[in-house]
Amino acid sequence: MQIPPDGNYVTTGLVLYPKHEQAIDKVLGEVLQKIPARLAIVTGRDGQFIAASGEHTRNVDLVALGSLIAGDMAASHQVARLTGVYEEFQVVLREGRSSHSFVSDAGPHMLLFVQAQGDVPVGWLRLMGMEACRLLARIVESGPDEVDLKTLGLDEKTLADQFESAVAKLWED
Repeated sequence: MQIPPDGNYVTTGLVLYPKHEQAIDKVLGEVLQKIPARLAIVTGRDGQFIAASGEHTRNVDLVALGSLIAGDMAASHQVARLTGVYEEFQVVLREGRSSHSFVSDAGPHMLLFVQAQGDVPVGWLRLMGMEACRLLARIVESGPDEVDLKTLGLDEKTLADQFESAVAKLWED
């Protein structure tokens, strides 16, 4: 496979271009604001680091954490398969006194990890995390020439609106 000079190859077979990376960074920024979160990390399913944002990015070995996140999700997938509850999108939520964490599939190639303070409701973390995963999956499904932030709904105004519409959908069902 030829990797273009401006692209980054993720070993899951995903090629990310600068526009993909810009869109991923926008989603992570929105996650930090809307949840609010301390840390948000996107990795490949194999643990390869893709992007991170948040106040704790300097305090953590992001490459090591990415590997652990991927291992955690791989183990969760196997548990789900062995117990007959495997779904396309798996979610692992950990609730603690001082912080909560969310890990989920973000499409077929990536994982999203989010750490929030303990006063953030776990349901809110899950809802916003799942919406972010859907947005991240849409980003990488687009070719490099198709990544238009406005068309994907990732410009400044519509990105916030997408998160708000996810909340509004709760009351419609």
